[in-house]
Amino acid sequence: MHRLIVSLISFFFVANLFANDTVLRIYSATDISAIRPMLHEFESLYPDVTVLYREFNTIELFDELLNPSLPAPDVVISSAADLQVKLVNDGFAQPVYDVPDVSPNQPWAQWSNELFGFTYEPIVFVYNKEAFKNTAIPHTHEALAEQLREKAAFYQDRIGTYDAGSSGLGYLVASQDEVTFSLTGRLQESLGRAKASIHCCSSILLTRLSTGDLVFGYNLLGSYAMAKATNNAHIGVIVPEDYTLAILRSAFVHKNATRPELAAAFIKYLRSPAGQITIATKTALMPLNRQLGSHNDPEQQLQKSTNFHPIRLGPELLLYLDQHKKAQFLNSWSQAMRP
Repeated sequence: MHRLIVSLISFFFVANLFANDTVLRIYSATDISAIRPMLHEFESLYPDVTVLYREFNTIELFDELLNPSLPAPDVVISSAADLQVKLVNDGFAQPVYDVPDVSPNQPWAQWSNELFGFTYEPIVFVYNKEAFKNTAIPHTHEALAEQLREKAAFYQDRIGTYDAGSSGLGYLVASQDEVTFSLTGRLQESLGRAKASIHCCSSILLTRLSTGDLVFGYNLLGSYAMAKATNNAHIGVIVPEDYTLAILRSAFVHKNATRPELAAAFIKYLRSPAGQITIATKTALMPLNRQLGSHNDPEQQLQKSTNFHPIRLGPELLLYLDQHKKAQFLNSWSQAMRP
């Protein structure tokens, strides 16, 4: 029986069970199924270590760290880069040195020797192949906006996206869309008129797309979508050709980590050649090292000359977390999406 534990039973019972073992506590907004191979490999590198993994959504994780009800984690992982930067900026992390550089051309993939990106995951369009047999598939944001106007009946009640109000990743992507694309407001209004379904999580959207309940998914996380598509003939994925946001899933060592040296070793593993290869070949995630590709990207869309806009780790992400700015943005987003 493998030692990796997903904390779905009493956290305190499990902690006591391994009181004589070396436990690495990881709190993460990453599906356990997506990250499990990396946790297994890390345990094989450190045979005396037991990884205790607790899964949250992005907002739940942020709230738990602000108002803890559980023992402090050693490592914190999330795809909501703005919330990660906020936590680091507010003193929740401690520095780690000598972390491998995945590429010298990616200084924006880490911040302040405390926050470290380890994946590069595109934000994509997802569609139901059966529904689009006789309909052109939009490959750009502008093409989608045009189709939502010209083929309103086709999309009505059949398009979905993240809920920017309840999903940390959803808010990050929606706010960065506004920064990147001048017609974002118009596109959001079109989504609202189409009565777009909004959900907290990729899993719900991808399930509804695979059944045909939805025909199109806007701004979904590419790693989960591509992994779903490799095992489901009904799902197609488009990496937008005009521009593609890319999120950096990031990790830091918590300031109150019980095992800070072990936590640092885990972060170094995530950015090491071995860790990056495991991400590329064995997980549903996508490595920061884009040259490695991904086994869930058989068409090598990540290798094409798409206009990628990685959401860089740094203090500029704090702008949309300003309380006034966030309230203003969410008010505009809600008025557009829920007319």
